[in-house]
Amino acid sequence: MLGTLINAGAILIGGLLGTTTKAEVSVQRQQFIKVLLGVATVWFGLRLVWIGLASGTARFFFYQLLIVLVAMVLGHLIGKVCRIQALMNRIGQSAKVKLERTATHGKKAANDGFMAATMLFCAAPLGIVGALEDGVSRYWAPLAIKAVMDCLAALSFARMFGWMAMLSAVPVAAFLWALTLLGTAVEPWLVTHQLAGVFHASAGLIITYVALVIFEVKKVEIGNYLPALVVAPALMKLSQVLFG
Repeated sequence: MLGTLINAGAILIGGLLGTTTKAEVSVQRQQFIKVLLGVATVWFGLRLVWIGLASGTARFFFYQLLIVLVAMVLGHLIGKVCRIQALMNRIGQSAKVKLERTATHGKKAANDGFMAATMLFCAAPLGIVGALEDGVSRYWAPLAIKAVMDCLAALSFARMFGWMAMLSAVPVAAFLWALTLLGTAVEPWLVTHQLAGVFHASAGLIITYVALVIFEVKKVEIGNYLPALVVAPALMKLSQVLFG
């Protein structure tokens, strides 16, 4: 649960700084933090891929890698059919409308600000993958990266609608905690059936894709790749049944 505590704590810190200080993060410092977050995302994402695939022989490494790559393609197709990214985009657009309303009406619209912050913090694919990984393998680094992003966002939100920004930490913590519990529940099954490796590798690739968005290299529909977390273990289990 460490990742959840870090993320929720970062939101509280950001909200507290936003309500009690007038310090601004300069553009240069924002750019520096952005670069650090992008590099950290690549590092911890690829590290998770390596953790997932490195056990066993070289042949097994490439076999699992093939499973993961196929799962990413199929997962993305499933995500597009289910319109997962479209749903996340609608949540983001709704949050944007609420933030604009807050900016217009000031702290009188603080409830809208609270809802907007909660939706934005919860709808991030990095948080979903990070919370699941925190439950499966106690790998909380992705949530720590998200915590830095949320801290900066909470600082800005607090300037707009006051201490209500800090309250968003409560539903965010509950959401991440539930996902972490889910990860903890499926961990024994993944380990027993030797499916954890492809799960970790798929999660690592999704996390790495986040860096492309951070660096603005390419607009990636990260949400549509989330089904790969289910498809990869399913394909691996199917291959075990068919080929032994």
